[in-house]
Amino acid sequence: MSLQDAINALKNNDFEGARLKIGPVTSSFTVQHFLIKGLAELSLKDWASARETFACAITRVKGKPFLWLNKGIAEENLGLSEDAMASYEACLAVDPSQALACGNLSNLYRNANRLTEAETMARRALDLGADKAEALNCLGLALARQGKAVEAKECFEQALTLNPNHPLALTNMADLFVDALDFDKAWPLFAKAHAITDSPDIRRTEGLARLLAGDFVRGFSLFEARLEEPAALRHRPACPLWDGKPLGDRRLLVVAEQGLGDVIHFCRYQHFLNSDKIVWAVPRPLVRLLSPSLRGTVVDEDGDVPACDVFAPIASLPWLLRDALSGEALAFPPVAMPYLNAPMEPILPLGTHKLSIGLVWAGSFSHKRDRERSIPLEILAALLDCVEADFYAPFIGKALDQIGPLPLTRLDDRIHDFADTASLLNQLDVLVCVDTAIAHLAGALGVRTFLLLPFCPDWRWGKEGNISRLYPSVTLVRQPSPGDWEGAVKKLIKSFPSD
Repeated sequence: MSLQDAINALKNNDFEGARLKIGPVTSSFTVQHFLIKGLAELSLKDWASARETFACAITRVKGKPFLWLNKGIAEENLGLSEDAMASYEACLAVDPSQALACGNLSNLYRNANRLTEAETMARRALDLGADKAEALNCLGLALARQGKAVEAKECFEQALTLNPNHPLALTNMADLFVDALDFDKAWPLFAKAHAITDSPDIRRTEGLARLLAGDFVRGFSLFEARLEEPAALRHRPACPLWDGKPLGDRRLLVVAEQGLGDVIHFCRYQHFLNSDKIVWAVPRPLVRLLSPSLRGTVVDEDGDVPACDVFAPIASLPWLLRDALSGEALAFPPVAMPYLNAPMEPILPLGTHKLSIGLVWAGSFSHKRDRERSIPLEILAALLDCVEADFYAPFIGKALDQIGPLPLTRLDDRIHDFADTASLLNQLDVLVCVDTAIAHLAGALGVRTFLLLPFCPDWRWGKEGNISRLYPSVTLVRQPSPGDWEGAVKKLIKSFPSD
């Protein structure tokens, strides 16, 4: 079959025909053969084959930026973010004028919390003549993640002036209103975006907003759209997805997803599964903590996972159990507290004061919203001057380097997994924490906790109030306005217990 036949098939959107006409890679392949085969595979969403095709082309044909660009697109859709970044960067090294590579790289940088670089790349895409509405939407996202809400809103407005039916710009504008807790302005924008396209990302984004607003049935329903996205689960079992019907003699595999705090939160739904034939596949740092408290078997998700009949992503348990739980119980199922237990060791170092207080001011840097939820220690340090206590840092991570000369004892040398963390938390009188997995752990253990929250918090903490519906031992301390951690810490100090 001639090369021209394959080109004609591609032009006529006969992507499978184009791929068949090109055939398997041979030693006589030219750059055109590779390009037609790879573009057909991208159009068929056969991302793995497209990546292989463009990778092979790159080894044979040098200096072609579009080969790196398309390889990056395939990798991005496979969820291989680091590889996709490298491919886009290689594309720009060959040809710095590739606007699409700049835009795609901006999105990846943003998701990796490289926010300044994300903004720079978005502006570069705009300057290079990329689709202006797309580039403005991209820039708006980079600005929004840096807390530059006014500038971000201007970008989304300009994008929607150019293209009033841009579904992502509509969604991102809606999300800005959600960040301001202005839900009435967000819902019509989500509705318009849905009317234009049925996108899993749009449904997931609105789902999270609905959950925050307290619309739990619609929120959990829409949140299921996350499972349609690339690399939604770290491990996708071969067995069928559970439909929520009685398990009978079937063995259920519950697979962890998202962060460690999500696993600690959603494992409370075990009490409504009505079965002991459950395997919990969780990240290794949680195995020793969860094993004594969960029904069934707890295994390392990266180890040998027993064969099961059906599986459920752990964050899908509320929706799968909707026949047993209704209304607010979907989000706040009634469970006896505490629902996790801590081991006896390691032991907290002996202090000199009556009170022992734990401080956790930062979570994982890789978290999508780490900039909003983590606090510079210098702001929280005001508490150390106001309360007589022994202060401890019961976590691990680079944020510990901020301690310097402050009277704050590091505990990272005693922590090897979350069971160790649980033991240390259980020996504290009070924990002061930002929204990390440790907040969920403390709540599940019944540790007295003050949780510092951004103005627009994660849905689990609700949009208002200081009482946690999830964990009775947790008091919520909210920012008075977006980004105002100083105001939140002043509220904390004012309400802090004297004994």
